[in-house]
Amino acid sequence: MGSMASNTQRAVLPDFQKFLRERKIAPEKHVPFHAHWVSRFLRFARRRDVSATEYQEAAVTDFLEELKSDKKVLDWQHRQAEHALRLYYFHYLGVLVVRIAPGTSHQTDIPGILKEMTRMIRLKHYSYSTERTYLQWTERFLAYALASAKKSVADVSSEDFKNFISHLALKQRVSSSTQNQAFNAILFLFKNVLGKEANDLSNTIRAKRGPKLPVVLSVDEVKRLFSHMSGTTLLMAEGEGFEPSVELPPQRFSRPSHSTTLAPLQEKSLKNYFNTVTEL
Repeated sequence: MGSMASNTQRAVLPDFQKFLRERKIAPEKHVPFHAHWVSRFLRFARRRDVSATEYQEAAVTDFLEELKSDKKVLDWQHRQAEHALRLYYFHYLGVLVVRIAPGTSHQTDIPGILKEMTRMIRLKHYSYSTERTYLQWTERFLAYALASAKKSVADVSSEDFKNFISHLALKQRVSSSTQNQAFNAILFLFKNVLGKEANDLSNTIRAKRGPKLPVVLSVDEVKRLFSHMSGTTLLMAEGEGFEPSVELPPQRFSRPSHSTTLAPLQEKSLKNYFNTVTEL
């Protein structure tokens, strides 16, 4: 029975399921359920005589409200259904998240993109620090890409991606780790929000890594360091039980051992004790 149910689930919108698996946009175990919710919406749209190929916010809202009123549908299932519809329209069908009205400034694209970016980051349960970093880099990237020409977010391409990453290395002279942060943020934007492929980025100029400083000194470096020390400083540097790798200073600088200092006192104390016993 379980195998039959599994085969039935895979038969629902198989191309959509294949798309999700290949892009790894959703966890494997969630893929059949995403297809289930989209299939339910498509039946809902046919009853309402709504186009299934065009994203219509009003129809989606009505469908989600209908799910919410169904006591058999739990809150997490309602959220999963909403996410499934966004994956279907914005990623699978390639419908743009933000539509640009004629004559509207391209700068009005950015708030909508950042809002969707935030939603997708939280759906994937990224940390708050990652969310903040990704949003900052996304805003910087879009400002860079849209400033170069009068175009909208819809026109942003992988060429803009490559140019921005190279710009950070050549003009901004950022560190390798900072450039990697920007790269990951913009890759997330392309894959999860814009629904675009980031094509060949092999020619991107990468920031050079700084020289890696040694964590500890080598044996030769320790010897050279000790050769410039003497007296108490050298003894303290070598520490108790350390095998000295350089010649120790003369005996007059050596600290007397605990046993050497204590022996005469012990001998004197014993003599005094025995003398007292004899007199008694």
